Amino acid sequence: MGGIAGLLGWITIWGYIIALLNYFMKYVNRTYISKLSNDRKQYKDLYRFVMRYIVKYHKIAEIVASIAVIGHLYLMYSFRGLSISGLVAAAVMLAVFILGVYGIFINRNMRGSWVKIHRILAFTLIVLIGFHVMFSRILLIRK
Repeated sequence: MGGIAGLLGWITIWGYIIALLNYFMKYVNRTYISKLSNDRKQYKDLYRFVMRYIVKYHKIAEIVASIAVIGHLYLMYSFRGLSISGLVAAAVMLAVFILGVYGIFINRNMRGSWVKIHRILAFTLIVLIGFHVMFSRILLIRK
């Protein structure tokens, strides 16, 4: 079961990375790609083709990452114990997910304060995941 828990951890990380690419792809498009001249149309089209898929699958990637983190948390707790750093990272990831669901279904204002909090927590999660990967064995409460 430890192998499955590890796999779920990696699925969580890759799902999160794909979801986080949404912000970076839009930023690069807005800042650089949209300002390219028409003789660079091939590059613009290729970039926007890739960006379309990243934006389209942003929600699905975060759903997969959130489900995987819940499975990872459960399996790791069942077999090794509770990692404090992992629990904090999972809680923040689920908060990012809940804010995203809030934004999709309840408050569709994409300039609202919920978006700012969603992004701040998503970038904070980078540090938390890195911290968890480095120190999960040290900050472990054994069963």
